[in-house]
Amino acid sequence: MKTLVMVAALATTGAATPRMEGARLQAGSTCYAIVAGDRTIGSTLQTITASRVGGKQVWDVVVHQKLSNGAFDMRDHFVVDRKTLLPIRMDSQRGRERTEKGWHRISIKYGAHGISGTKETVTGSTPLSVALTGPTWDGNLWGLTFAALPLKEGGTYAVPFWQYDKGFGTFTARVAGSEDVDTPSGKVPAWIVEVGDDPAQLARYRIAKATRQELGYAAGPSGQRLGGICQ
Repeated sequence: MKTLVMVAALATTGAATPRMEGARLQAGSTCYAIVAGDRTIGSTLQTITASRVGGKQVWDVVVHQKLSNGAFDMRDHFVVDRKTLLPIRMDSQRGRERTEKGWHRISIKYGAHGISGTKETVTGSTPLSVALTGPTWDGNLWGLTFAALPLKEGGTYAVPFWQYDKGFGTFTARVAGSEDVDTPSGKVPAWIVEVGDDPAQLARYRIAKATRQELGYAAGPSGQRLGGICQ
């Protein structure tokens, strides 16, 4: 998952599109603490539900982020193919009142050949209409997208995406190793997956090997970890 300003349009690498392993993900709810340095500044509640849309098996994913001072409140909702994680629809709500800085309402539908929807901000409503020429993932769904990659020692991957503010880009990811991560339920063997477009500013995700659960990430002095307080 992505927190606050972690949306990035990553450079296209030309590597082959990976074969996703979305069926290995697991349903459930997880609370994370959003951290800045040694301070906890908010929380993220991620809920994954197995469902069906038009007879197709899907993951219904809700990612709700809040900062403790109430200055940031964003709820992203994704419906993605359960096997490939290719998006079917996405909507996003940020802020409660239209007069709030950063307020938005996003509604997107993904088709085989294009993306359509609307983007509402404090300045008005804008239609979205974009043609697709190949498999394209949603650029707001970070951790689960990386968890669905066919992770292995030394693996390197490129995932084409589209994001409602940045447009087209490519997630690049590489497995940097593995380690046992301390969690509230004990140590969990995890892949360390580095993602980003600048070698000097890579985010490091920890993905559980057995369950593919996102255990947290670090991006410079900020990130998130298991164990936040969610309502």
